Amino acid sequence: MSVQSSSKVQKIWLWGKNFFFHRFRPFLGLMCLSFLLSLACTPAASNRSAPPNPPHVATNPTLAAVPINRPAIVFPRDAGIIDVTQFGAIPDDGQDDTAAIQAAISAHPTKNHIFYFPNGTYDISDMLTLAGSQKRNIFQGQSQQGTILRLMDSVPSTYTKAILNFGPAPAQRFRNAIRDMTINVGRNHPQSIGVQFNASNQGTAQNVTILSEDRKGNIGLDMSYTDEIGPLLVKAITVNGFDYGIKTRWPTASQTFENITLLNQNVCGWWNTNSQKVFARQVRSQNTVPAIINDGEAGFVLLDSTLTGSGAAASEPAISNQKSMYIDRTQTTGYKLAVKSNVNWGRGNGNVPSGNISHYLANGFGENRKGGPVTLFPSANQMLGLPIKETPEMPWEQDLSKWDGPHKHLLGTSGLPDDDLDDTPSIQAAIDSGATTVYLPRGTWTINQPLELRKNVRRLMGTEAKVKMAKNAVIRVGPGQSPTVTIERLEKVETIEHTSQRTLVLNNLLGFHYVPKASKPGDVFINDCVGSSVIFKNQNVWARQLNLESNTQSQPNITAKVLNDNAQVWILGYKTEDEGTTIKTINGGKTELFGAAHVGSGVSNADNPRFITEDSSFSVAGIYGKGFSIVAKETRKGKTQTTDTFQNADAYIAYPQ
Repeated sequence: MSVQSSSKVQKIWLWGKNFFFHRFRPFLGLMCLSFLLSLACTPAASNRSAPPNPPHVATNPTLAAVPINRPAIVFPRDAGIIDVTQFGAIPDDGQDDTAAIQAAISAHPTKNHIFYFPNGTYDISDMLTLAGSQKRNIFQGQSQQGTILRLMDSVPSTYTKAILNFGPAPAQRFRNAIRDMTINVGRNHPQSIGVQFNASNQGTAQNVTILSEDRKGNIGLDMSYTDEIGPLLVKAITVNGFDYGIKTRWPTASQTFENITLLNQNVCGWWNTNSQKVFARQVRSQNTVPAIINDGEAGFVLLDSTLTGSGAAASEPAISNQKSMYIDRTQTTGYKLAVKSNVNWGRGNGNVPSGNISHYLANGFGENRKGGPVTLFPSANQMLGLPIKETPEMPWEQDLSKWDGPHKHLLGTSGLPDDDLDDTPSIQAAIDSGATTVYLPRGTWTINQPLELRKNVRRLMGTEAKVKMAKNAVIRVGPGQSPTVTIERLEKVETIEHTSQRTLVLNNLLGFHYVPKASKPGDVFINDCVGSSVIFKNQNVWARQLNLESNTQSQPNITAKVLNDNAQVWILGYKTEDEGTTIKTINGGKTELFGAAHVGSGVSNADNPRFITEDSSFSVAGIYGKGFSIVAKETRKGKTQTTDTFQNADAYIAYPQ
C-alpha cells in the first residue's frame, strides 16, 4: 500500500502521544500507541519470498483491455483498510495467493471493510468468497490495469467457478463493491466465470476489466447466478472474451449500467433474461455475434450506444428482443438488422434495419401494443432529450499529507469513532485544516451538530464508514476553493443541505436526504445512492442509479420521493419502494427518466399517483412495477387528466409538442 513513509514511526509516536495525554481517554491512547507501532514495525506475515524476477504473464495483444489512465488509489494507513499483502499475499511471485486472500476476507466479515490489493498479479486457484452475512465487502485495487487477479494455468480446464463470488440471495448484500482491478481467467478455462457480482440497495462494480486471454470462458460478469441482485450501479466495465460478456437475470429490483465495453464474445455480448430490468447507457460492443439478447419477459433501456459487428454478424441482428425495450441514440453497423422483434403473437413494433436507432419502443400504446408512447394530452411522441453531462471525476489525491481526518483532531470527547460521543468538532476541524480530502476511517462517527464543507475540501469520504446523525444535524455544502465537492462512501447520512453554487457529487451513499438551500444552488450528480426523498429546485441534476425507499403517502409534509420544482432533472435507473408519489414535477420543471422500477406490496391511493406533472414537462421510458391506483396525473392550464394504466407501453410522455 502507498502510504507516507518518511518519519513514519515518529508520526505514529506523536499521534499515540496525543491519545495518551487526552485527559478523558488515557488508557485508550496507550492501546492505540502500542497497536500502531506494531503496524509500523511488523512485516507482513508470510513464509514466502518474492523471486528477484517475477514471471511475465503474456497476453494476446489483440485481446488487451482498453488502456485507462486514472490516478492510483492510495489510502493512509490509519484509514481502516485491510491490505491483503499483510495476510501473506505476494503479487508477482508466481505462487498461489488464494489462501492468503481468503484468510483476509474470512477474518473480516461484513462491517464495511475495504480489502485493498496493491498493484501486481495475484495468482488464484479457487473461488474467493465472502464471509459472514456477505454484505458490506469492498474489493479495491490500486489501479484497474495494475491490480490483476489471475486464474493460474495449473487450474484444470474443467474449472466451472468464478474468481470472485459476492454471495447468494436474498436481497441483503448491501454495499458490496469491486473497484479498480482486472479479473483474468487466464487460458484454457472454457467453463470459468470472471466475477459473480451481487449487491443490494447500494453497491457498485466500477473501473473493472474482466479478461479471458484465449477468449474462452462461460461468463465474464455473471449477475444471473442467483435471484435478488440489485438495485446497483455497474460503471466503466470492460469484458473481453467469454461466451457471454454479461448475463443478467431475475426480476427483483433492476440494475443500472453505464460505460460498458464488450469485446470478442462467442455467443452473445449481453444476455438479459427472466424478467430482469436493465437500464444501460454507453454500451460499446465489437463482436461477430449479437450484441444484446433480451428475452424471457425481461426489460431493457439502451441509450447512447455503439454496436459494431463483423464477420458472421452480417447474418445476425445486433439486438434480439422478445419483450419490453426502449432504444435511443444507438448506432449499429455490420449486422443484418439493428433490432429483431420477437414479441409474442405479433404484438409490438417490428424490426429495425441496420443503422441508427432512435426513439424505438418495442411496445406502444396502440392496438396490439404498436405505435407510440402513452399521452394524456396532445404531446410530443418522443422523450424530452435533456442535455446529459457526465459525472465530474474528482482527481484522487495522491499526496497523503493533504488528507486529514477527525481522529487527528481530538477535542474534548470528540474525535474517536464507535463511542456515541459527538465528533462534529473534530470533523469540522479536519475540514478547516486546509486538507483537500477529509476521510472518516471505518467505524461509526457521531454528528450532533451542523457540519459545513468549505475552504480547501473537495472530497469528504468514508473509508466505508458509518455516520450517526442527530435530528438537527446536517452536512452543508458551502462555498470553497474547489468548484466541485464530492461526498462519498458513507452509510446513514441524513440531510445534505446545498447552500452554495458549487457542483455537488454524491457517490455510493446508503441513506441520504438532499435539500437545496440556495436560491439557485449548483449542479448535482448522484451515483449509486439510496435515500428517503429529495428536493431539486432551480438547478440541474443528473442521477445514475437512484434508489428511494420511504412511505411518503403517510408523511403529509412530503409530497413526493422526488420533488422537481423548476429544476432540470435527468435520471438513468430509478428504483422506488413503499407507497407515495415517486416523481412530482412543478413550476415549469423538466424531468426525463430512463428506467423506473417499483417494488413492494403496498398500494398508493388515488391522492398519490406514481407520476405527477403540473404545467411542467415529464417523460419516462422503461416503466416497471405495480402498486398505484393512479399511474399518471397531468395538469395543463387548469385541466387535469389521469390514467390507471400504461397498458404495458414502454414510454409515457407529458409535455406539449
